[in-house]
Amino acid sequence: MARKYRLIAFLCLLPTSVWANPYPDPNRVPHDPVSSAPLPVDIPLSSAAVTAAGVDIVRTEIEFTEQGEKYRLASAVLERSGTQALLARSQKPDAYGSYHAVLKDVDGHVVGYDSIGTGVEFRRLVRALTFRFPVPTKAAQLTVTAENPSTGATETVLQASIDPATLPRVQVDPNSFEVRLLKQATASPELAVNLYAEGYLPSRKQQFWNDANKAVRALADNQFPGVEHFTIRAVYSPSNKQLGAPTDLGLPVAERDSFLGLYYPYWRQFGRWYDVVYPTRESRYRRGIGSVPYDYPIAIADSTGYWGVGNFNEVTAIPGSHSSFVYLLLHEFGHYFGLNEEYEGGGPTELQFAPGITEPWSQNITFTTDKNILKWRHWVSASTPVPTPDSYWNGSTYGAYAGGYADSEPLNHSHKPGFNCTMESGRKFCPICKEAIQKKVDFDIGQ
Repeated sequence: MARKYRLIAFLCLLPTSVWANPYPDPNRVPHDPVSSAPLPVDIPLSSAAVTAAGVDIVRTEIEFTEQGEKYRLASAVLERSGTQALLARSQKPDAYGSYHAVLKDVDGHVVGYDSIGTGVEFRRLVRALTFRFPVPTKAAQLTVTAENPSTGATETVLQASIDPATLPRVQVDPNSFEVRLLKQATASPELAVNLYAEGYLPSRKQQFWNDANKAVRALADNQFPGVEHFTIRAVYSPSNKQLGAPTDLGLPVAERDSFLGLYYPYWRQFGRWYDVVYPTRESRYRRGIGSVPYDYPIAIADSTGYWGVGNFNEVTAIPGSHSSFVYLLLHEFGHYFGLNEEYEGGGPTELQFAPGITEPWSQNITFTTDKNILKWRHWVSASTPVPTPDSYWNGSTYGAYAGGYADSEPLNHSHKPGFNCTMESGRKFCPICKEAIQKKVDFDIGQ
């Protein structure tokens, strides 16, 4: 009970609208040493050849207007940012995500599925959502469903027609960026994991290559699930502005003059807006990462701050020069795979769902206390009670412990598998989170 009383005392000190992504106390997360030795693979690539090796896809941008909770198709373009893995996974609907989209041709045949999972605030902050599909051979119908922001019920929010014959093609200037191969996949099929320079001025280009090197070593040394399928490339394009310190730049929101256009989302004025960065324009962000084919985009910003952001199938961004770089990378990349916060305090989670939901879709958080339907029940021994008292924790006794989901509504409903996972403040992922990441990797390569 002491843990619970300490939590209540802590919460009483918090403003009601604070926000969180990494663990809220930077002094309690690991400061991991990272090898500075050169990578065994560091090969400059032809930017034009890398782009040409991609697969044509349709990229749709759905614009969101908060007044009236309205969605509309803002654009649909042809882009050579696809991969063979994207084509494979698009043939099955994803079980996870807050927003789902399906593209069907005029005969009712599915062209492709896509989903993202961002919680209730993202669409208000970025004001747009993106879905990518294989290119249809004939006119097609796009249908988008979303979680109701209050009840969590799935609702159809948009239907629109797309004619591939009329779509403009995104033109990529291969002279505007440089690409290096840092790791080749050792297992097939491969996934394209790209590390993008954000806010690195021309004079800081070498620093980005160094930071990208750190990221590859962090994923490899920590045996990130599925890393054997990762072909990792670093993509550098100079920014005209560094990220800089978080500050209120006024309204309307100005497009950030950097490679991906990311900045701290001051425009919503929530409590910890200075601990996350978001696209100031979804279109700029997607054009930037779409310069080369990608499955998993990771933005590394030229920053020493303690912050990070991760959203399912949307964005991962971390600071390149913080002493907890490894923790921030693993934690935020974990969010990209759907994992939720396993800590308490610090405000609502990045993946905060509608307050009326009965169960979050995140793989490592539950509202149920029924052992028979617990998501990770195969990790819970017959002798472990559910809900699980804190006293049962010995480092490996997994159950359903009260906590996690930060300070998100509904309060005091959430349970997590255990303690000390990277999705809290630990050095390593627990087996439940490892399994969840591996399952998503398997889905993403079309298995």
